[in-house]
Amino acid sequence: MSDTARWWRRSPYGLPLHALALWSRCLVPLVLWFSAGELGRFGLLVAGSEFSHGSFREWRLAGVMLIFIVMVMLGMVVTVGMLHSVRGALTETGARRAEGRDPEPLLSGLGRAIIAFVAIYLAWGWQVTDWRRFANADMERYAVQYDRYFGALLEGALASDATKAPKPVPPDAGTNLVLDVKVALVFTAVALALRFVLSAIHERRGGTRLAFGVAFCELAYTFYGLALVVTFVDQRSAWLGQRAVVTWWNDRWAALEQAVPGWQAAMDRLAEVRPHITGAVLEPLTWLTLAVLVYGAYSESGRALIKGTALEEAATRVERRTHRLTRRGAGLFAVRTGLDRWPPVLHALRLTLRGGAPLFTVMCLCYMLLSVGMDYAERGVYYLIGTAHRQLEWELYQIPVHFGRDLLFTTLALCLFAATFDIAATRQRAKRSISRSE
Repeated sequence: MSDTARWWRRSPYGLPLHALALWSRCLVPLVLWFSAGELGRFGLLVAGSEFSHGSFREWRLAGVMLIFIVMVMLGMVVTVGMLHSVRGALTETGARRAEGRDPEPLLSGLGRAIIAFVAIYLAWGWQVTDWRRFANADMERYAVQYDRYFGALLEGALASDATKAPKPVPPDAGTNLVLDVKVALVFTAVALALRFVLSAIHERRGGTRLAFGVAFCELAYTFYGLALVVTFVDQRSAWLGQRAVVTWWNDRWAALEQAVPGWQAAMDRLAEVRPHITGAVLEPLTWLTLAVLVYGAYSESGRALIKGTALEEAATRVERRTHRLTRRGAGLFAVRTGLDRWPPVLHALRLTLRGGAPLFTVMCLCYMLLSVGMDYAERGVYYLIGTAHRQLEWELYQIPVHFGRDLLFTTLALCLFAATFDIAATRQRAKRSISRSE
């Protein structure tokens, strides 16, 4: 293929064409990966709902949490697999093969990206959506519990005092991720110990299996610990709200809002703008980070972010003059405060900007247009279906519509990020070759 025919593989303005070309060439493996993931997710949703009801419910819910973690891991594996299926169609991959590099298998890329994927997944709160879907699936399958409960409440309200029945037991559907405090504490401690041991072994030996173990224990520790905190706070919320420190803080914050002119208006405006900034800029950059990790550009460390700049020399001098425990403590502080989530995103931004500021702008614009376009397409399909249907029929109609929308959006978005990485890497490779020739 001539250079004039491949201009859209190098130009930022050809990003939509490059993404569509990747999508058309790799559509079959993308659809297979996505369909397998949705089928596995559906099976795990049903399994979690079935397993959560019965005797020994406290321990059953601990097992349901494990099923939920497996579902999250499955989603990560499917995402990495979809990105890897596009790898062979990238120009950067062809250039690496021309240099004599062997094709990287899926497990190698998965082992490298899975731990960073877990960190990004937890840092940006993506687990809330999966958590809601898991609970909603249980509520939909056992919705009759709510019908009986509210029916019993209505009968009790209409009955006389002499014939009133005792208050019915509230339904447990939709609470399959609400754990007992003691059970959550036990599983949190076990997951924390396993994560510490596997992380130490992985740092020395590496390997895909250990990477999976570390990622699984990281998710288990986070989710069991989160369930423990949520349950404890729910049980102690009234007590906490009456503490003097909490009351003092609420009063001082209210006084600050009244004393600073325009404070409340600025906070309200920021709350309105922040979701748009996150959806238009940070979210596509985060997905681009995952593509960079899968395709072999190491962006998970802060050192990669400052490589080739004056900050690298300063960081080297600071590293030489500080003690190992001090550096380790600073690293733990960054992890605990959430600062470690920014270097991958900033490095992906740096990689994109190296390909040119127009590439970054076109990527964000295409992602937003894709999101808005999918919403309008879904509304158009519902308009064609019509609304004169029974509730059961309407729910059946929604299944293929949701599947088709998610399929199109996911495959097109991943191809967009793969094309963005390809153009940025190709432009960097061209710049390096020019500098070497000079």
